[in-house]
Amino acid sequence: MPRRKITKPIALNVDDLPELTAQQEEFVRLVIGGKTATDAYRAAYSTENMADRTIWAQASRLNAHPSVVAWLSAARQACIGTHIVTLAGHQQQLERLREIAVQTGNVGAAVQAELARGKVAGHHIERIQEVPADPHDTLKTLAQTAPDLAAHLAAAAGIPWTQADEHATKH
Repeated sequence: MPRRKITKPIALNVDDLPELTAQQEEFVRLVIGGKTATDAYRAAYSTENMADRTIWAQASRLNAHPSVVAWLSAARQACIGTHIVTLAGHQQQLERLREIAVQTGNVGAAVQAELARGKVAGHHIERIQEVPADPHDTLKTLAQTAPDLAAHLAAAAGIPWTQADEHATKH
């Protein structure tokens, strides 16, 4: 039986992180604090003359900026941020775990964290399909122990049921 690889968290050195502008720092601080990227962008930058779509696009670009990504990743790995369980926070925690798993070489754990993020976001839905039983089969099974009840239920449901059906289940 294969053993699971035990990994250690990566030691983070803040000195190795890229420099940020004051606005980028504020954006990172707000995102870590639980704000959406759009709300954090609005608070960190002057947006009064910008359309909502433009703000969203700029926030998305900033959120993907390599320096910002490095700081957010480091913060997630260090478990810095809000402690209230929210959908967004849960997704961020799963993202943090995925990043740690990738950096420590535990690809299986990274895949599981990403699958869990997809489920939380509603992208992966587990479906269970129930196949209805044939009423005749159900009545035949019931008739083995309670033939009168099987006949009564068949009559009540309008299912054709004869004494031949009853006898077929006994033999």
